[in-house]
Amino acid sequence: MRVLNAANLTAEEMANLLAKELNRRFCASELDSLARKTGFVQRSRKCTPQDFVSLCVFSAQSVATDSLVQLCNHLDAENQLSLSAEGLNQRFNPAAVDFLKSLFSNLLRDKIGRQSAILSQVGDLFRRIRILDSTVFQLPDEYADPYLGSGGSAHTAGMKIQLEYELKSGDFLQVEVGPGKNNDGIYGTKRASTVESGDLCIRDLGYFCIEDFETMQKQGAFYVSRLKLNVRIYEKNPTARRFQNGNVRKDSLYQEVDLEAIMDALKPGESKEMYPVYIGKKQRFPTRLVVYKLTPEQTEKRLKTRATNEKKKNITYLDRTKRLSGISVFITNIPVENTSKEQIHELYSLRWQIEVLFKTWKSMFHIDHCKHIKIPRFECHVYGQLIAIFLSSSLMFQMRCFLLEKKKKEVSEYKGIGIIRDHLGALNRSLRHTTQAVRNLLLRLVQRMERAGCKSHRYEKKTVFDILGVAYEQHRQKDKVA
Repeated sequence: MRVLNAANLTAEEMANLLAKELNRRFCASELDSLARKTGFVQRSRKCTPQDFVSLCVFSAQSVATDSLVQLCNHLDAENQLSLSAEGLNQRFNPAAVDFLKSLFSNLLRDKIGRQSAILSQVGDLFRRIRILDSTVFQLPDEYADPYLGSGGSAHTAGMKIQLEYELKSGDFLQVEVGPGKNNDGIYGTKRASTVESGDLCIRDLGYFCIEDFETMQKQGAFYVSRLKLNVRIYEKNPTARRFQNGNVRKDSLYQEVDLEAIMDALKPGESKEMYPVYIGKKQRFPTRLVVYKLTPEQTEKRLKTRATNEKKKNITYLDRTKRLSGISVFITNIPVENTSKEQIHELYSLRWQIEVLFKTWKSMFHIDHCKHIKIPRFECHVYGQLIAIFLSSSLMFQMRCFLLEKKKKEVSEYKGIGIIRDHLGALNRSLRHTTQAVRNLLLRLVQRMERAGCKSHRYEKKTVFDILGVAYEQHRQKDKVA
């Protein structure tokens, strides 16, 4: 697998290498071979594997919502393929799902133009920055058998897609599709066993597990996490009681930390750090604790969100949780000498990058849109869109790194993926011609991304590159002057 390095390549060289890889992955012979291995093709048919990938991955049509007649019309217009609605319907079968699923797995394994990590100040403290999260969406009730939802009802259907994303290289480390009822914590524990020395793991509260933090620490990895407010926090008791023989009483070794007292003592915007503290009534796991006092506006916003969640998700927050809405509490094992308490909050905010990706999945690729169709057809839609998402994200990242290195500009992930998404049809047509045609399209995409894909700096909020300490072109002063 060739590794691309934006620092050493011209735009033409990068586009040429990417074009060769794309042509190799999506050429007719490669797709035919994979289709035969998965049983999707057993004899020659009018609708080839390349035609099927064209429809499920690159088409502006939606396999999950458009009618079979519309999909056939698209195949005729784009690929000069005349197929009946029933003929196409028969192609949406379990073997077709296996074919697309295998294609996606191969792309995940081999990557498209794997990029060396973004060079930065803070980011270089960590080998990888691994962000884990999931997205969930509802499905028609008749899908409840294979895709039972999280509501607990036998008639509720939903799908959950787990994604572990590596921020510095843009890699999709792992993607898993399953029922909405699947537990985040169990999946998080499975992924914790794969961490390596120097990794930084960032997860939300759904994955909170003290044993996972212990695993990461033993592997030489780092973590940053919000603290579940029902988890007890202790510190060493300086006045521990002793028996008459002088031995310390174990039940007095630790004293509980009062978060409410800390919250009351802090002013809005202030923070307090404690190290070491020990979390878990049984585990007493040593960690670094950072408490941030929110502003009144931030506290009010959080309370409104929790009130909405109580009504929408039919949950009830504990009174203590509501009282502690005025603070954010984080734990980490990153050494104090490497990061300040303010940087811990910033590092955790990198988690929102995966939320940006999930936003594109639903708003651009409509992976969650589905009408009442048979399950194999819906699964072809899901894996087809995951392939399209992976391609768009991978190409965006290569171009983003190139523009950062050569132009010192920061491309918006959302805008960049949108640009690639809008050109998938053109990419499909180029792939059916020559490597040169793909190369020329990729060069146009780099130019388009530079003109229309850069982040807007109208807001004072720090970007990912700001947090990581990446040098790039600053627009804030010019915007202020304007």
